Amino acid sequence: MGHGSASLTGPNKGQDRGRAWRRVSTIYSGSTLLFWPVTDLLTRIFVAQYFFRSGLVKAADWEKAVWLAANEYPVSWMAPTQAAAAGLFIELICPILVLFGFLTRPAAALLALLSIVAQLSYIPTTTNLMLIAMSIWFVFCGPAALSLDRAWVVTRRLGASRLSHPLVRVGAWLRKAAKPFLLLFLRVWLALALLALADVFEPSIALATWLPITSFSGTPDWLAIVFAVLLLLGVGATPVSYALTFMIGYFMLAGAHPDVTFYPVLLLAVYEAKGAGRWSVDHYVEDWLARRAGSTRDSREDDESAGVILAIWAGSLWASVSRRKSEIEPKS
Repeated sequence: MGHGSASLTGPNKGQDRGRAWRRVSTIYSGSTLLFWPVTDLLTRIFVAQYFFRSGLVKAADWEKAVWLAANEYPVSWMAPTQAAAAGLFIELICPILVLFGFLTRPAAALLALLSIVAQLSYIPTTTNLMLIAMSIWFVFCGPAALSLDRAWVVTRRLGASRLSHPLVRVGAWLRKAAKPFLLLFLRVWLALALLALADVFEPSIALATWLPITSFSGTPDWLAIVFAVLLLLGVGATPVSYALTFMIGYFMLAGAHPDVTFYPVLLLAVYEAKGAGRWSVDHYVEDWLARRAGSTRDSREDDESAGVILAIWAGSLWASVSRRKSEIEPKS
């Protein structure tokens, strides 16, 4: 009896220990796989509405738009009318594409280019920097599951076409190859902004133009240094992003720093969801936690996760309706 109970207790203890380590891993890494499609959609909505509102303002007063292109943010290699027309096209068409996640990469590339020109030729702002960062993310990584692009990829009827197959492969390769570098750049970029805010170093005017320093205005110097070190090492991406989000939200609600906007929070949501990346302490910690739990480390990719089910369902429904329609039409 004693041996039998011991044999039953041993596996149970192992299973309980594994479940406990999996809980620790979930707390450390965050359970973002399920929520990332929604987070990605919210990010696209906020990015799209910013550009679309600007385009509507220019469309309502075309003469002023041309004047601004000629005097406020001239483009040396384009005539004012051409520059205004190109900017208006980008701000009215590309946001709609990004919103629905259709042709997201080229649309985001144009939005990033427009923001870079505005940062160089007009008034440099932290909002521009955040929009550039998020647009570049969509250029290389594409949208998540709640998008027409992903539905197009998942739906077999379209995904198997001669045109789409190489595009799908290029997009998957680009996302896999670029994401580690983007996450590393994101961490270093935010860390440098925090260190500059804490007066650890004084950036040149050219560098300061490209650092989102005002996103963290009001942060105590010691806390900014702590966050910067954690970002540089890639430690605790989930709690770090939550803490920074809470801090920025507090400044926004308190109205202490009106320059602080919601866009840094969206960028931190990307960081929280995708983690610190391959070249980080987190990468090794998550591997270690997974081994302790007796499983493999969960990937933070969203390709085959929760939201993609909706894309598959929508694509299947569309294919079913089309098939039924084609069956009915010959009879009529």
